[in-house]
Amino acid sequence: MACTRRSMLKVATSAACVVAARPVLAQQYPARTVKIIVPAGAGTGIDAVTRFFAEHLGKRLGQAFVTDNRPGAGGLLGYTGLTKSAPDGYTLILTGIPLYLLPLMSEAPQPPFDSQKDFAPVARVARIPLAIVVEPDSPHKTMKDLLQAMAKNPGDVTYSSQGVGSTAHLCAVVLNDMSRTKGRHIPYKESAMATTDVVAGRIGFTCQSSAAVIPLIQSGKLRALGVTNARRWKALPDVPTVAEAGVPGFDVSSQLDFMAPVGTPEPILKLLSEEIERIVKSPQYEEFCDKQALAPESMNYKTLVPEVAREVERWKRIVALARG
Repeated sequence: MACTRRSMLKVATSAACVVAARPVLAQQYPARTVKIIVPAGAGTGIDAVTRFFAEHLGKRLGQAFVTDNRPGAGGLLGYTGLTKSAPDGYTLILTGIPLYLLPLMSEAPQPPFDSQKDFAPVARVARIPLAIVVEPDSPHKTMKDLLQAMAKNPGDVTYSSQGVGSTAHLCAVVLNDMSRTKGRHIPYKESAMATTDVVAGRIGFTCQSSAAVIPLIQSGKLRALGVTNARRWKALPDVPTVAEAGVPGFDVSSQLDFMAPVGTPEPILKLLSEEIERIVKSPQYEEFCDKQALAPESMNYKTLVPEVAREVERWKRIVALARG
């Protein structure tokens, strides 16, 4: 019995030491360079956002935050790289829609990762609005015109995307489902090609990110019929939301969330979450988002956990629609 009591005392003492060490851990972090994985190439929108936060986190926390671009396989290299990293706070990733779509679209017997079990949410920093666009001389002058054309002649109106399962593809799938219409999907290998053929009039419409289409809208090469998130864009205040334009409840956009490997100590997640939130609320970030055509959005690490669960279920339903 005495031996058992001594063993229990050791366990209790060890547990107390762990609890006591947690605040110290947060105080010491970061003690070396922190790496932020970018699941895309240099010069992309998500790369620009990551570099902004790397610079400002470095200034606030007194340690270097560096970006590590890992493009390829639709972002898979970056996401799996994060899951293989030590859960010590020294490797992070800025995630987008591929966090949810890659496991759902995988044809492998075992998905490459689990969006909920392999990632520890840190903070949400923005949403990437999308726009449904046509070429300027399109007969579809409004969203109502486009919907009526797809309803009257199912499959005649074409839409392009950067591939099956891409955000552009799923956006149109949701549009057709909610409006009870039907367009014909023409997949491309990349968003630039998908957009170029809309500009040229070879494709009826496409649904692309704000950063990709705003310059073309402003130069008169494309016309926006509607924006896909719940609120109008600051950059295009006169363009209605798709919900306003005839599809009530329509809301499709891509979020940007910082994640860490699962198992990262909570004091570190809390520290990073608080510092990122301060940056999101800064005038410098608001100005940055205006230039990048992003919608700033702040969410801390605790609030983000149930939000990730909701996103998983939402995209499951959308992918199921796409697969018929």
